[in-house]
Amino acid sequence: MTDVSIYVALITGLTGAVGAATPQIATVWRDTHQSRLDREDRGEAARQQACVELLGTAAELRTRVENTAMYGGEILVRLAEIRSSAADVQVKAAKVAFLKSELVDAAQELGTAATDLAAQAVAKTNMTSGVMSSPNFTAFDKAVVDFRSLAIHDAGN
Repeated sequence: MTDVSIYVALITGLTGAVGAATPQIATVWRDTHQSRLDREDRGEAARQQACVELLGTAAELRTRVENTAMYGGEILVRLAEIRSSAADVQVKAAKVAFLKSELVDAAQELGTAATDLAAQAVAKTNMTSGVMSSPNFTAFDKAVVDFRSLAIHDAGN
């Protein structure tokens, strides 16, 4: 008889404990799930922002090179700005590559194309006259278009 009352007491106690813990377990699960979703959303926003920054920096580089070819001016200062912009493209391409593995190749190609464009700008500059002939933008433009297409496609998925 004593055995039955012990079992009843244990079952009653466990039922009360499980009943009391159920709302807390559900709350912990919901909060954990929501936290994971928030992290994913922030990560996606950071990846998209990195892609936009890379494209903006690439556009800035192209504009600097075009302006220098058209207007000249203080050529050494302008060439330094071009090289600095190319370096910015490299850094932002690396950031994209770290954040989004699917875009690694396209980001690296864009970074390489930026460096090549800056090197062309320097090579096409006559330091004596301070005039730069317009470099070939074909490879750079292709790298920008390829990266943009992949980034937009990736953002849609």
